[in-house]
Amino acid sequence: MSMDKRNIEELLEFFWMQREDGKTQLDKILDSKGEKVKTSEIDYLVKAGFLKIEESCIYFLTKGETIARRIIRGHRLAERLFTDVLGLDIRTIESNACKFEHIVHDEVAEAICTLLGHPKECPHGRPIPQGECCLKTTKEIARIILPLSEMPFGQRCKVVYITTGHLHRLNRLSSLGVMPGVVVSLRQRFPTPILDVEHTQIAIEEEILKDIYVRRIN
Repeated sequence: MSMDKRNIEELLEFFWMQREDGKTQLDKILDSKGEKVKTSEIDYLVKAGFLKIEESCIYFLTKGETIARRIIRGHRLAERLFTDVLGLDIRTIESNACKFEHIVHDEVAEAICTLLGHPKECPHGRPIPQGECCLKTTKEIARIILPLSEMPFGQRCKVVYITTGHLHRLNRLSSLGVMPGVVVSLRQRFPTPILDVEHTQIAIEEEILKDIYVRRIN
C-alpha cells in the first residue's frame, strides 16, 4: 500500500486532534473516524515511521509529530487570518483552511503569526502550536494590525482594511475618506469620537471604530 503526501498529512492531523481530545487508544480512534480511516492506513503510517502503537495506543514518532504540528499550525493560523483580517464568517472558513494548511511554507506561517500577534488559539478555541517566531519572543508582542478603537490618542495610523458587514456604514466611511491606505488618528473619544482623516476632522460612532483596522505609523 502507498499513500500520497496530502493523505498522510490529513491523517496525521486527525491523530493530533484525537490526542488533543484525550484519545490515544486505537479502538476509540477508529470509532471516531468510522469508515474514513482504515487499519491498513494506520499500518502504513507505522511502517513509514510516522506513528507507533504500544499497548493498543497510538503515539507520534518525531517525523509524524513534526508534520502534524506544521499542518495543525498552518490550518489554525489560516483560520485566524481569514476571520481576524479578512472578516470571513467562521462557518465558511474550514474548507479554505484545509487547502491552505497543505501549501503554506514555514516562512509564510511565521509571517502570518507575527502579523496576528502570535495568537494562542484558533477561532474554535483549539491551541495553535508555537513556531520559532513565538519561541524567540520573551515578552508579549503587540499586534501589528489593531482596531482603531484600541489605538491611543494621537497615534498616526494607516487604514489596512474595514470589516463592517453593513453596506451603509461602508458607504459612509468611503464618503468621509476613510478607506484602505488613508492615514488617520483618534483625536477625541468622548462624548463623540473624533478622527483626524488626512487634514479633516470627522465625528464617528464608537462601534464603527471597531470595524476599522489600522497599522501604526512611526
